[in-house]
Amino acid sequence: MTEDDFDWLSTSPLGEAACVTMVKTTDVDAVVRGFGGMAGEARTVSFAEAGDELGQAYAVAVCRRGEYVVAVETNGFQGSRPEVLRRVSRLGETVSAFWNVEALTRFSYAADGRIKTAFEAGAGSAKDGEDPDCLAPLVAEIDWEAGHRRTGLLLLAARVTGQPFSEDWLSGEVLVAPIAEHLEDVHPVTPGFESLEYRHPVLAAALHRAEDEALLAVARAAVGEVAASAGVPSGDVEFDELIRMARYEAGWSGYGGHASGADRLRLVALDAVRALRTAPNPLTAAFKTIDAAELAQQLDRRDSAPMLAGFLDLLGNPPAPSGADGARAGTGGPLERHAWITDHWLGLAASITYARNAPPDTVAAAFGAIPFGAGPVSLTDTEQVALRRENDWTIAIAFNRSPFAHRLVDTLRPHTTVLNIGWETRGNKLAYYARPGHDVAVIRPGQGDVPAPLAPFTTSLPAPAGNAAAWLLALGEAVTGIAFTPEGLDAHHTLLRPG
Repeated sequence: MTEDDFDWLSTSPLGEAACVTMVKTTDVDAVVRGFGGMAGEARTVSFAEAGDELGQAYAVAVCRRGEYVVAVETNGFQGSRPEVLRRVSRLGETVSAFWNVEALTRFSYAADGRIKTAFEAGAGSAKDGEDPDCLAPLVAEIDWEAGHRRTGLLLLAARVTGQPFSEDWLSGEVLVAPIAEHLEDVHPVTPGFESLEYRHPVLAAALHRAEDEALLAVARAAVGEVAASAGVPSGDVEFDELIRMARYEAGWSGYGGHASGADRLRLVALDAVRALRTAPNPLTAAFKTIDAAELAQQLDRRDSAPMLAGFLDLLGNPPAPSGADGARAGTGGPLERHAWITDHWLGLAASITYARNAPPDTVAAAFGAIPFGAGPVSLTDTEQVALRRENDWTIAIAFNRSPFAHRLVDTLRPHTTVLNIGWETRGNKLAYYARPGHDVAVIRPGQGDVPAPLAPFTTSLPAPAGNAAAWLLALGEAVTGIAFTPEGLDAHHTLLRPG
């Protein structure tokens, strides 16, 4: 087999955009289901007659050729998705070749429900998968130069399977089925990047510290909040199939607001059930089902606070993390001394303001806040600021809901030297510095030049090395002479709440 065997491709319906997937099995119906195809609406027609349906990107034409079932999409991409490849490769060895009009390509090889290798067409392209170089000798033999990549993909597929995709495969009858969106995997929770951690940090912290049994209890309760009212069936039903059916019936834009409220609620409930059944671990199940339950409450125009309080009750109503929370300052250089922030609850998102020789009342006024209590710095769902005096500086600590730092600095700088450092795991990490009568200097760790007013303080600091929060705390120490330690969080603070 050579590239010449695929010269027909340029003038065929697959020339501009297509995905060809070959599965070593005789079970045509199982391949259709693996693609998310609606078997009840499938029909047998010639490939030419299937053209209009296949052009919609959410339909697949399937036929059996030798030892393989071949799935063809024109202008589609489902066969390139890991979720689909894992499912159909449980039936047998699978290869997939995808290309489109924007010169995007993808070759995938999967077996036993695992992606062995997947890569863009090209000699030096990066490879994903459990065994990225498993096809390296065959890949090296292909001409991947521009203009040859589409035929190269089919040539590689032919050499892997021993079964070349020939033009006459498009001349016979095929089983055409519309595709209901095939859902993505339920991906594991990534600490610091989950929206629940920012919307409801106290509940999220409790989940992170809970045992598996408690997490599953919360997940089941979250599903129960939406499943019954949405009419989701119970028992041993294939819920992934139900979800695809519901999305198909509600339309592609079901979450976009065009489906009816009842349809949208049913989709959310089905997703919650699926998350409970297929999440890779109990923590992920709890996070995902709570997200779904809160969305369902919004769709139903209900206050979610009682429901969230119930979840905390199932977790034993643990106290919110407070103060040092067991953390200890490190030893060594500036970054090592402040590395504790990475695993501390305050490391998720915080804003710390240092104001030199400024009375606490002046700093509180800049926040527009009024005192309501005293104690250590604690994790909270409400907007709060903790204020304390140390040496010549007043220090204000805000967790999660960071103030508009540039406005705060503008308010304080006519009266005092002020430094604000702030970070969010999934967002910005930066510092503002100003002295009376001078412009505000802004620095992003590791990005761009250091502004002249901050240069004297950064010469003794190493490069951020990926830990921007620790570096910003080290900058705070360099500017103020005050080490920001976990023990300091246990100190007496005046607690403020914006008025």
